[in-house]
Amino acid sequence: MKMTRLACLCSAVLALLAEPAAATTLSFATPATAVPVGQAFTLDVLVTDAADLYAFQFDIAFDPTLVQATGVQEGGFLSAGGATSFLPGSIDNLVGTVSFTAGTLTGPGPGATGNGVVAHLSFQALAPGQGALSFGNVVLLDSALGEIPTSTLAGSLTVAAVPEPASAALLSLGLAGLAAGLRRRPRFGC
Repeated sequence: MKMTRLACLCSAVLALLAEPAAATTLSFATPATAVPVGQAFTLDVLVTDAADLYAFQFDIAFDPTLVQATGVQEGGFLSAGGATSFLPGSIDNLVGTVSFTAGTLTGPGPGATGNGVVAHLSFQALAPGQGALSFGNVVLLDSALGEIPTSTLAGSLTVAAVPEPASAALLSLGLAGLAAGLRRRPRFGC
């Protein structure tokens, strides 16, 4: 009885000391700088530390007052493992969602392993501000169709107002032109 407790205790301590396996993570690769109003841009959905990824599904939420989703395309990560089938999902710009984006390898074989882009999301910047990006309904499956434990990292993006010429700079330029014109003008005295 004592030996069994000791063995259990040793096993528990070793399990706590063992290095945990890296969790598969979904995240966003957002533009490094603020996107100007009116500009089209793409952000990528990244997978990190994937092991045997055979299929995925996720939803994206964004601020529809700042940006409008215009399309979804398959990234190269999963297709590097073989032939794929990809569903871009459904865009709802009133609510600010891209729902049921999914991809899968087709046919038997192992899933993809490593890091890469699983999807490219295209947007149009509408108004200045900063908004959150988040995942929902995330499911990642391995080649045995078992669920892969996954964590997600929320993101954010910034839309900047299109810079307009400063009023002070225009006023200064106008006054300089007026002064130059007055200097060239002959003076008439009384």
